[in-house]
Amino acid sequence: MWSFLAKNKQVAAMLGLLAAASLVVIVLTTRGRAHTVVEQFPVETEDVSDKAYIFSTHSLPNDDHFMPSIGNGHLATNVFSDTVYMNGLYNGHRGESRRARIPAWANIRLNSTLTHFPFSPIYSLDTRHGVFEVRVDRDRSVVTQRIYAHRFYTRTIVNQIEVMPKTHTDPNFIHHEIWIAIKQMAGPDSKDIAFESPTPEIIGDAVVWKTCGKTRESEDIAHQPLPVDVCAYWTSVPDHLVVPHVKGREDGEELFEKHVEMWLKLYTQATMEIEGNLQLAKIVNGIWYYLLSSLPSEESHLPLDNFYGLSPTGLARGGTFDDYEGHNFWDTEMWMFPPILLMYPRYARQLLQYRLDRAHIAAELAKLTGNKGYRYPWESAYTGIEVTQPCCPEVAEFEQHVTGCISFAARQYLAVTRDEDWLKHGGCSIVTNIAEFWASRAVINYTTGLYDIENVMGPDEDHSNVTNSVFTNVVAGYSLYLAEYVACLCKSYYMARDPGHWADIAWSLALPYESRRDYHPQFQGYQRGDTIKQADAVLLGFPLMYSMNISTRANDLSYYESVTRGSGPAMTWSMHAIGQLDLKDNLRAAILFNKSYEGYVREPFKIWSELRRPRLGAVNFHTGMGGFLQALMFGYGGIRVHLDRLVITQPQLPPEATRFKIKGIKYLGSILALDVGVATTTLTVSSMDDNWPLIMNNGKYNITLVPGMTVTLKGQGPFTIRADSWKDCKLPVDIIGQNYLRPIGL
Repeated sequence: MWSFLAKNKQVAAMLGLLAAASLVVIVLTTRGRAHTVVEQFPVETEDVSDKAYIFSTHSLPNDDHFMPSIGNGHLATNVFSDTVYMNGLYNGHRGESRRARIPAWANIRLNSTLTHFPFSPIYSLDTRHGVFEVRVDRDRSVVTQRIYAHRFYTRTIVNQIEVMPKTHTDPNFIHHEIWIAIKQMAGPDSKDIAFESPTPEIIGDAVVWKTCGKTRESEDIAHQPLPVDVCAYWTSVPDHLVVPHVKGREDGEELFEKHVEMWLKLYTQATMEIEGNLQLAKIVNGIWYYLLSSLPSEESHLPLDNFYGLSPTGLARGGTFDDYEGHNFWDTEMWMFPPILLMYPRYARQLLQYRLDRAHIAAELAKLTGNKGYRYPWESAYTGIEVTQPCCPEVAEFEQHVTGCISFAARQYLAVTRDEDWLKHGGCSIVTNIAEFWASRAVINYTTGLYDIENVMGPDEDHSNVTNSVFTNVVAGYSLYLAEYVACLCKSYYMARDPGHWADIAWSLALPYESRRDYHPQFQGYQRGDTIKQADAVLLGFPLMYSMNISTRANDLSYYESVTRGSGPAMTWSMHAIGQLDLKDNLRAAILFNKSYEGYVREPFKIWSELRRPRLGAVNFHTGMGGFLQALMFGYGGIRVHLDRLVITQPQLPPEATRFKIKGIKYLGSILALDVGVATTTLTVSSMDDNWPLIMNNGKYNITLVPGMTVTLKGQGPFTIRADSWKDCKLPVDIIGQNYLRPIGL
């Protein structure tokens, strides 16, 4: 086997493309936009692999939107595209800020894959090993190209071309050389980075090209006074590779094995497995692959850079308006964060750290708009200023619930980790300052005696500048209650002023509720029958888990399902599926669960579109992926995270599955595995944290959990897992507005 890599490890570490920045830049994008509508959608190609973690096809998609990505959290690209993006690298002023395009000098194509004649390549994405492969069966050889963003040499995109000569009896034929025609397709010059002309350098026995440049425009001169320096390196690429017709050494395998080792470490820590439904298993594996490709490596040959968050389309996209320019929204905290938190809590902390690092900018925005505390922008990027496009001023002005969503993510993080270090290093401050913002936004209504929050927009962007959005008011109320709780947790090292005042406001926030129809109008003055864009009021039931009567929950779900327009984004139906599972309507839940991905997942590489076909919207839509994972974990898995407990209720199999396993659930330092089968459901304890011994109650008995034990979960539960209380701090009441109702928790 031959692999065309330089022997010199220094060159190997730079093979493909190596990008380094003296300063890293990022930006966020806004919602409320018009999206592309494809009237005649191209026919999708078929995935021919019978393995759950491999997607294979004989022909690439007709639409390049549906090509898969490779990434390592620092660099990412769509396979065979002319663009590479780097974590935190943006160009453009304020609302024009977008991911800065680096030409794809690592985009190497085998000529036989460009013409296909007379060969028939096979293209495969291996989600377990993090590699895209092209295999071409030729007359005299089998050529395999591996393309991957190295998980340890994180500045590097690698192309490996392996040639396996075929056995021939003719001795004259054996002495012939094998010619492999290749083509480098880097694309046009970057409009975002002013690169200098490339110059060659000799490193070891290889010629390496180098170019350096600067981004053309800062996001905000006050917070980013200097452009970003970027350097790229790539090995010299000839028109043909010439190989002797002999089997020989295996250059480059060590490099590839190190990459695979890093990927397998991730999957050793946590996986979700589905048996009996291959399509569903493939979709789940694809989702985790794409999410992890945009999250940073645990280890790197160079110091790890700051992390700049998860945008709606991941790191491999974000240079265009349709793909949200790589900005951060509420999508991160409310849609992607929850499944990441349970499986990879260290990544959840890094997502929160992105917000913590920009807290001073959030304080400036609050002051600028006449408020106190921290107000986070609707779209955020490198600096943390508001970078919403000029197209959409209403979302930047009114969609303030993003600040409450960040606090809700902090709440869930504390519930799962009890991370004292995080509290000491900014957690206490961010939670209490978000509460200060909402306290300054709430205005007493002397007619009702309740506090109103005016001039807002909920998740439904079809209605702007409303008063008392139910979703906004609940996340605001939760923020206020959480701050009182955190003030107690932090009292030995952080001083909060009058924390009881926050809870008083939360208790008295208005929460629209219509008793005659027993449902929550989406906001004060909502006209029944008005269509909405996406899940909004139904989010009170999940993920917010706001206590309400079962009948109210059922009415919210039924009504809002009937008025949600079909052209909305993918994640809506995942929340409806969870709701129907809560109501024990498994048939309706299955219909809505299938609706949450059918029409959104594009073959053969399981790429998600924001909108259902034939529409497109943003691609590869990580927000929809996050909603889908939540439907599996919290819907069919039945998991609920509360501040004082982890609850598992009526775990069951997803449609057509015969087994469903969630391995590597992290809770208070313990590692758990939930295994749902046709006849039996078990919970296995892999390890425990001595600081937080756990007891599970199965409805009758308390069971002390110890490492190595497996508990059979009989019946529907609830099965409640608890540790001792944390510092004897009183838990939040979490009752908002219409507190004369006697809520019944689900």
